Amino acid sequence: MSKKLLPEDTVIIWNAHPLGKYRDFLYNAMGKEFIDSKGDMGAWLFSHAGKTLKEVVVELGNGYQAKSMEELMLEKRFDVISGAEKAFIVAFDKEMNELGYDCGNIIGSGICWGLFMIVYGKTGTKSRPCAARIYIKDDGAVTLRLFLNKVDKHRDHIENAPVHIKDAFKFKGNDCKSCNTACAPGKMYTIDGKTMHKCNHATFYFNKPSLEKLPDYVALLSKFYPTKKTKQT
Repeated sequence: MSKKLLPEDTVIIWNAHPLGKYRDFLYNAMGKEFIDSKGDMGAWLFSHAGKTLKEVVVELGNGYQAKSMEELMLEKRFDVISGAEKAFIVAFDKEMNELGYDCGNIIGSGICWGLFMIVYGKTGTKSRPCAARIYIKDDGAVTLRLFLNKVDKHRDHIENAPVHIKDAFKFKGNDCKSCNTACAPGKMYTIDGKTMHKCNHATFYFNKPSLEKLPDYVALLSKFYPTKKTKQT
């Protein structure tokens, strides 16, 4: 008896169906060579999160090529995002490229953090250490998350930064029930003479990022992730 395939209008969503179900559909539509060529099928599949299986097959049949961030924002799956937030994402992407980080032109599943996620890793490296992520919620709300360490080293910049930057570094209560055990010692630093203590799982979130605030995010990232100047010969 043949396997019952997912309908072609099935939307690719993390954990909505077993990976094997998606694989069976694509095997039937594209063949064994296509499946074998993808290696990590899960990673590839969820880089197309929000699309229907039919849309993916049509794109592949038309010779799918990586799109720029501007082109990605025009896809129907991102209609949930407002024009202002799309403009921020496009501009932030360009700034991250200037700093030496990229998302590989991929907007994937948000997994447990939201509907979609954009991950910025170090360009040209195998491990691609992450400097920032953008989370897109089901309602289109956007959150910027920055991965920042050795905060005390940049205390002067943070203390003189605008409120929407500085507030992200202030301790606002115990955000982890196991903070005294599994998460110890966490991040400790000083802001305005006060010791701040965030658990190891706590990072720095900026809700409702905007084009107006973009220069402040870039200035902060430039402190923590300075670009290396090439030597003159």
